[in-house]
Amino acid sequence: MSDEQKPTTAPAPTNVEAEKDVQNVLAELKGEEAPADKPTEPAASKENDSEEARIVAAAAQLGEKSAQAEESKIQERDSRNDNKGRGGRRNNNKFDASTQKETDDPVEIRKQVEFYFSDSNLPMDKFLLSKVGGSANNAVPLELLHSFKRMRRFQPFSAIVEALKSAETVELVDNDTAVRRKTPLPESVSDAHDPNVVKVFEDQAMSRSIYAKGFGTEEPSTQYDIESFFNQYGPTNAIRLRRTPDKIFKGSVFVEFESEEKQKAFLALDPKPQWKGQDLAIKSKKEYCEEKVRDIEAGRIKPSNGRGRGGNRGRGRGRGGGGRGGGSRDWRERRAEDQKNGFKDNNAPREIQKDTRGVPVIQSTAESGQKRGREDESNGDHPAKKVDAKE
Repeated sequence: MSDEQKPTTAPAPTNVEAEKDVQNVLAELKGEEAPADKPTEPAASKENDSEEARIVAAAAQLGEKSAQAEESKIQERDSRNDNKGRGGRRNNNKFDASTQKETDDPVEIRKQVEFYFSDSNLPMDKFLLSKVGGSANNAVPLELLHSFKRMRRFQPFSAIVEALKSAETVELVDNDTAVRRKTPLPESVSDAHDPNVVKVFEDQAMSRSIYAKGFGTEEPSTQYDIESFFNQYGPTNAIRLRRTPDKIFKGSVFVEFESEEKQKAFLALDPKPQWKGQDLAIKSKKEYCEEKVRDIEAGRIKPSNGRGRGGNRGRGRGRGGGGRGGGSRDWRERRAEDQKNGFKDNNAPREIQKDTRGVPVIQSTAESGQKRGREDESNGDHPAKKVDAKE
């Protein structure tokens, strides 16, 4: 081999190594594995993997804490909402259906379900009325009914199906998965809650209804206790605990008996029934309403102005009220003027505002400076009836 040929073959090993280095760099840039003959650094790789695992674990822990914090916020918000009624008012209703034991009693099951669909409840129950569709008489799934608080104690679910097979006023349909009234509501009843329609049903029940006061403060089982108390005096269609706008129990109830005869028999009892050893103030609902009308006309109690929660009591009064600096006239002055005019306005009798049940809407003179709203109509005139509010 000549001297000119040697220089061309000697650098070959160096070029091969350089080419491998270039290939390794390109492989790293492409995210590929290095060639098999490239030296590796296992110690450094393990350290990197360990650091990456630590970072992932820390991120997961932070994510878990964030999820827990969010869940806590949701629970707190739901708790606040549960304690408030319509319009942001606090809900002081202490009714608790869990105070009752589980049962499969067919009589109790039929009684509760038939009450839901009765004339004494359905026209006043916004939620259930919308499901029934008024006079359309749509069937309601049993699973939905079983979700109501007062229905959950009826176990097992099959017991509800068996009990309703012999119901008098409702019937099972859709392969025993739904229930509806045997007799639809009148055609005048739509799927929307209508105070005028409600008043018709309440007027029909007036002659068999009573008012009773003296039941003290409410406990979680008070609704059930009062129902048991009146059941001994004859079948009842509905028992409604009367409440303030904040759902505080007033200690009084409206009770609708099954018939006018049962109502008269109860009013004629001598001695009068007592509640836990204490006397009760008892009268017919009609008498109670008439007394309230007379009290309004005499100025002993103040009727609501009908504007509801947040309405102004007179012109020129903003937040804080007070009537200072030329505000609205004192209601006593208006009453005196009404009395002078024989309670007439423009030669027309003064109208006493009543709620959908014919009960005068009033405001005590002791509360004349407070804003009072009408009671929540979604649960009848006095929310806790024989059925709780639906979820």
